[in-house]
Amino acid sequence: MDSLPFILIFLTNNNYNNLMLIHLTVLLIGYTIFSAGSLIFAYSFFLNDLQKSIYSKFSCALLLIGLASLQGFHYLALTASFDALNHRLYLMGLLIVPACFYYFSRFVLFPSLSPKTHHLIHLLPVIVGLILPKAVIPGVAFLIGSAYCLWFIHLVLKLRAQQNRFAMERFFFGMFALFAIMALVLGLMIPYIDKTIFYMAYGSSIGIAMLLVTTAIIVFPEMLNDLQQIAERSYANSKLNGIDIEVKKNRLEDLIQQENIFQNEKLSLSHMAELLDLTPHQLSELVNSEYGYGFSRFVRTNRVEQAKKLLILEPKTSVLAISIMTGFQSQSNFYSAFKEVTDESPGNYRKSRIQQ
Repeated sequence: MDSLPFILIFLTNNNYNNLMLIHLTVLLIGYTIFSAGSLIFAYSFFLNDLQKSIYSKFSCALLLIGLASLQGFHYLALTASFDALNHRLYLMGLLIVPACFYYFSRFVLFPSLSPKTHHLIHLLPVIVGLILPKAVIPGVAFLIGSAYCLWFIHLVLKLRAQQNRFAMERFFFGMFALFAIMALVLGLMIPYIDKTIFYMAYGSSIGIAMLLVTTAIIVFPEMLNDLQQIAERSYANSKLNGIDIEVKKNRLEDLIQQENIFQNEKLSLSHMAELLDLTPHQLSELVNSEYGYGFSRFVRTNRVEQAKKLLILEPKTSVLAISIMTGFQSQSNFYSAFKEVTDESPGNYRKSRIQQ
């Protein structure tokens, strides 16, 4: 990992390679800025199954605006010879982004959490940054940012250890850990490398990290929802006091098995909770405590179980048609969920069972 800056120095010794790397970085910068706006809009107005608070929305917007702003500075540094590392506003951005990442991580996993006085301590580096020497700020910022990234990964892995899925997602969180370490090394190497190399490396890292985030959302659209529900189960006090759990569980299973409510592709936690005369928090805890996983996976599992039956009973019905019949919004979501539950693709499952 320590060889990263030296590899970049080697690559950028050639003017042609240097120009190509700058163009690639500029493309990633543009992608970051566009994706930041899209993600702010999507998180604020869509992702309806995800429980959100005004604090998570605000910290999400600040985090993405902060990253987009840093990328704007990187663009100017690479195309207009702007010395961002000597500009106090850019250096403050380096300190603000880690704090925003911490707040967003806390509030997205724990939407019922309200800001406490002790949470303000995470703004201390930003305040101190106003008087710190400019040369010291990047190292401090990257050290804090890397610590937050590793804290988040540790928290997620700790939560996921309670579940029986989360195989593929480890790849994404492993990549985040890798980028966190690379960023730390890069920040510490600033005094020893050319500034252009730093701007290219850091700008590219942010762009690739943003690409990973959007890819994870596409490949695992329920990941944040699952994590949120697991976190609530792990840390929240029970919200089921006074609730007849057995009655609610039986009614839930009737809705799934007898009324096939999972066929509704827009089925949400809040809608199901309303049918059961529960709050979304209560239904989330009920499913977690009774079945060992979150509501989203509960619905996916039941959809897959029905799809397994249809694949055998209706061999001439296409996989796409079965995915629609069982409530999946897209064939890619169906394949992902089927693979998650059975470790097989729908086609292979049908083929092997019919041959038997």
